[in-house]
Amino acid sequence: MSGAGDSGRQGSPREETPRLEQRPLSVLERRLTLSDMLDTSTFAELVKSFAELYKLGVKVFDEKGNRLADIKSGNGDFCGYVFSFTEGKRCCTQTVARVKDGPLATTQNARAPHAPAATKVHGMIAVPCFTGLRYLVLPILWEGDVLGRVVFGPFVPEELGELPPSLTDLTPGIDLAQAGAYLAKIRRAPESTIVKVLLHFAQLLETLVAAGQKTFLTSQVHIEATLESNRDLEAQNRRLEQMNVQLKDMDRLKSSFLATVSHELRTPLTSIIGYSEMLSEGLVGTLNSEQTDYVRTIMEKGDTLLKLISSILDVTQIEAGKVRLTFEPVNVGDLVSSAVSSIKPQAQRKGLTLDLKLPARAVEVRADREKVRQVMVNLLSNAVKFTPKGGWVQVLVTEVKFQPELDAEGWQFVVQDSGVGIPSDQLEKIFQSFYQVDNSSTREFGGAGLGLAIVKSYVEGHGGKVRVQSELGQGSRFEVVLPVSPPPPRAVIAPPLSEPPPPPPARF
Repeated sequence: MSGAGDSGRQGSPREETPRLEQRPLSVLERRLTLSDMLDTSTFAELVKSFAELYKLGVKVFDEKGNRLADIKSGNGDFCGYVFSFTEGKRCCTQTVARVKDGPLATTQNARAPHAPAATKVHGMIAVPCFTGLRYLVLPILWEGDVLGRVVFGPFVPEELGELPPSLTDLTPGIDLAQAGAYLAKIRRAPESTIVKVLLHFAQLLETLVAAGQKTFLTSQVHIEATLESNRDLEAQNRRLEQMNVQLKDMDRLKSSFLATVSHELRTPLTSIIGYSEMLSEGLVGTLNSEQTDYVRTIMEKGDTLLKLISSILDVTQIEAGKVRLTFEPVNVGDLVSSAVSSIKPQAQRKGLTLDLKLPARAVEVRADREKVRQVMVNLLSNAVKFTPKGGWVQVLVTEVKFQPELDAEGWQFVVQDSGVGIPSDQLEKIFQSFYQVDNSSTREFGGAGLGLAIVKSYVEGHGGKVRVQSELGQGSRFEVVLPVSPPPPRAVIAPPLSEPPPPPPARF
């Protein structure tokens, strides 16, 4: 018979070379055992059927002497009787050790079997027992490797007549009649016949081993592939976790850097704006018209830059979780009128119609006054910025009523315009920090892309929601829904950055 194959052999020098990676030995790199390649239930049925059919005992051992099958047939009484004698016990033990662990060669009382002419016995040996019985032992071979052995017997050779002196001399006092009766229960046959039976058994066993090896290797390779994939995934997860930690550290550093730089920029910028105001008001002497225009341009650009720096500071504070809302009674009408007044000069310079509609009854709510005002100013600034000259911006405040989105009493602040609009595929992204709809170097509208991110953070901090409806070229409508009584104050969380990390700014 044949076994594990060249690819599965052990003992090669290369296996002693240290491995670069500590990983389990593959099934393709190790020598398979007989128990690996045999389906135990099928094999047990095969051994049992042979023992019953031929009335012969069958034992199968692996190369380490582990018993894989042991079916006795007829010899129990006889062997037990002989074993009851001291010398019989000693000799029986020696014989069993010989057939189980002895060399598979014609030494130590073993000989070549009496086989029919031209029959290949494949290393089979015959081992006589001192009782006159006989065993046949056949090695289990697979591609040159010895995987174990099959033992047939004991059986009574056809030529055996009386019990041999090797038994009677070693067991004085043995009852020959009783021993003969027990002997009659054991299968008697010519040795050549038992040789044929054993070779037939070997063929069937070889078929089982071949099929078992294929099944075992297939299943083990599949398992190993799955485990290897799992190890790869675990390694990738570890790398991702490390990268995630690094990204968080980088994000903290970025926020700290932006906060520091923005804070340091505000002081000199405030001085620039202040001195520009003094120049424009003639406090240090009268300016001609051209100089006045230059100074006003400096003031305008300085004010724009100051607003941008303030927005960056707000976002860094939000990302750090340091912004907490302070709720107090607020008159919504007064707050909206104040926000509209601050935007009116910009609207007038562009010739926009600015329309404010307040409810008949005053809307009294609890909110963080400054944060809600910033939400209103940001939305109004966006509407004015993205509405062409001669267009219109409308502001609407609703009365307090049940708001299905909040499942509570609330009110709405609506800003709609006749501006350029937003593409439908960008509506979900415009509330992300630093996101811009037009990211080209020649974009028409400036800004840092932070205004709407701040709006979303402050609105959700109040327990409200913000939504947008827009159509490219048809204007936009932003609706803010806020509860009358917001939840307890908590830290405001910033919306996520856009993916991939953003170029320069967008809408505000």
